[in-house]
Amino acid sequence: ILLLWLICHTYYSDILIHAMYLVTFFFFLMIRRPPRSTLSSSSAASDVYKRQVSTQSTGAGQRTMARLMGGFLMATMPLVAGAVLYEQNCASRGLCRVPIELRDPALHQVSEGDPPGHLRPLGDPAFDQTWDGEVDEFDGDIPPELFWQKYYPFKPFVMRGVAKKHPAFHKWKDDGYISKNFGQYKVKTENKNEDRLTDYCGMEKMGQRVDCPRSVLPYTESYMNISSFLSRYKNPDHDTYAISQLPTLMAKDVIVSPSWNCGRRPKAELEHKAEVQSAPWMTQLYETNLWINHNEGQNFSSSVIHYDMNHQMMCIYDGEKEWYFWDLRSEIDHIPTWSEYYSKQHQRPTGGSDDSPIDGERVDLKRYPEFAHARWTNTTIRAGDCLYTPAHIMHYVRSTSRNIAAMYMFQTGTQYAPSQCAAESAASASQTLDKFDVLWEFPGSVEGGAGWNQVKMGFPDWKRQYRAPILRMAGGTGTVRKSDFLRMVAQFDEGHMFGAVSYTHLRAHETPEHLVCRLLLEKKKKKNYEDR
Repeated sequence: ILLLWLICHTYYSDILIHAMYLVTFFFFLMIRRPPRSTLSSSSAASDVYKRQVSTQSTGAGQRTMARLMGGFLMATMPLVAGAVLYEQNCASRGLCRVPIELRDPALHQVSEGDPPGHLRPLGDPAFDQTWDGEVDEFDGDIPPELFWQKYYPFKPFVMRGVAKKHPAFHKWKDDGYISKNFGQYKVKTENKNEDRLTDYCGMEKMGQRVDCPRSVLPYTESYMNISSFLSRYKNPDHDTYAISQLPTLMAKDVIVSPSWNCGRRPKAELEHKAEVQSAPWMTQLYETNLWINHNEGQNFSSSVIHYDMNHQMMCIYDGEKEWYFWDLRSEIDHIPTWSEYYSKQHQRPTGGSDDSPIDGERVDLKRYPEFAHARWTNTTIRAGDCLYTPAHIMHYVRSTSRNIAAMYMFQTGTQYAPSQCAAESAASASQTLDKFDVLWEFPGSVEGGAGWNQVKMGFPDWKRQYRAPILRMAGGTGTVRKSDFLRMVAQFDEGHMFGAVSYTHLRAHETPEHLVCRLLLEKKKKKNYEDR
């Protein structure tokens, strides 16, 4: 019995677990005595049994009641524990990767009295009553003042046709061009139809234990060269897409929208960094990404319903992407999230990024009835368009046909600095993406050095978290006392300064600007070695 319990819980099989509750229930009831047929009047066992009955008859009723209560508790344990069985979303299981009219009707079969929209996909007419229209659109770029004062940091918008001026709009339609010029660089790949259920299996989420069926497919990511990916991504049996860092050489084909100019820079950079002095309007960028996938016919790839921690500008050069948005400032009470990081009081997450258990292709309104009241907006971007997606806004995406896009981002907390756009040309000035200062560039700063060709996505803001404290220590003298530096290192070791996230990837930079990062890492590496 114990071995079977271990097997059932190891695989989180809800059916097996419930079966074991019943088996255990009957097990409690059956442990009573040897069968009567084996107790002959002359057997020793019979004599022992009779003596036990005669001396312990008063406790028989109590023992029977205890067995019944024990079996009852075991059989009802799922209700006491509050475990809930989840299944992976419909698209990730290969059942909902096409428009609803091409799917098995049984997937969306409902009963009389079910709420409107139950088991329907996002965008279905059943959700029209909560639709707030499409996001704002512009025919071309917008000025920085409009972006920072009206749209940043909460409101998405589309700029139609602006990416048609980018070299990537023509060049990236050719796989041969990409493979020949950038094929040596590494990309990270994930499943085309994203699902994150396995991140939560067996955990306590939303006040309940998350039970997963044995058939659940784990989230996987792999790495390969761009040329290798392009040689196979159109094969029907190749079920992944590339979501990775954009190589700096490819960034030459992307032009940054002037709407993003005028983000505030530290005073020290404005005074001492030559690149910033010559173009103070260039906002500090955090990371740049590359997206490539292929969907045959009417198939599409899809995300989960989620929000990210950075402000993003995506420009698409081939294919289409269909976007759905929910503003969590007003809608968080209607949309469940796995980790419940978003704080309605603070109007921002208190933790990291998060996603929702709601299946975007088969919305279960009986399990999540409040979602029927969630107000939403949407848009579809096509080749040549650019879309601004704010940090912390919930969104869901479908991608069709051959699909390739670039994205650049900056982090929350960036502020508008009109003084850095004093020059008349700043409002319309634009540069290719490779000219911008990016916190985490790819493939790296030193060819062949530590971290070269290593995908560095979601890494920390080392300027704010590492360099800024050092500059404050230096003050007006330009020097750092050894005792102050060691105190900072001690804070790093104790996790007070930078949180619980591992930052060993900071070894990727070998320039003097990142010296402090390397010193911190070398100390931590030495300490770990000594501990081992």
